[in-house]
Formats: sequence, structure tokens, C-alpha cells
Amino acid sequence: MRNKLTIKNSDLIVAPQGLDKFWTLKNKLTIPLNHIVGATLDNGIIFDKKGLRLPGTAAFGYYVGTFKSNSDTIFYNAKKGENIIVIQLKDENYNRLVLSVDNPHEWVDKINNL
Repeated sequence: MRNKLTIKNSDLIVAPQGLDKFWTLKNKLTIPLNHIVGATLDNGIIFDKKGLRLPGTAAFGYYVGTFKSNSDTIFYNAKKGENIIVIQLKDENYNRLVLSVDNPHEWVDKINNL
């Protein structure tokens, strides 16, 4: 598991696990639930053009960090071949979070029914 998701009070907490904390340069992201527009399961997003990496890494199908493309700022912590969800945000530093997670269908349903 690359990311552990939890809902605490009125926030979604994204906690990168293991060495992913080092690569993402983040211990956790805390997103107010009212800033979440929705979520989708999208394993194909890993093949999309990422844009400029600021900071982050991209190697062997593993994308981690902040990527800027046009007017979008996207946080990635995902790997090709894993279950990936995309969380759309508003009024945040990031427009989207692209995350490898366990139980992706459960999380998409949970987020979309907040």
C-alpha cells in the first residue's frame, strides 16, 4: 500500500507509507471534505502526460510528487499496475490527487457519498 486514507472529523487524510513519505516529501496531506469534488477509479491515468515535476520523481512506472501541467497542479503517489484513484479537489493547492490505494472501489464509493 502506497497511501493510507482515513477520514477524521471533517478531513480526508492521505498518509504516504514507508519510503513513499521520503519520495513525496510529505508526511501527510489533510484535505477538508468540503474541498473534495469527487473520486474515480482510473488506472489509465498513469499513462497520461504528467507535465513538469516540481519536486518529485518518475522512474519505472512510479510517479511521486507534484506535477504541473497547464493550469493543473496534481499530486501523484501511484505506480503502474496498482489500483489508482483520482480525487478531484477545489480551493486547494492541488487540483487532483492521483493515488495508489488498497480497496479502491470502497474508497471511491466512500468519497463520492460524503
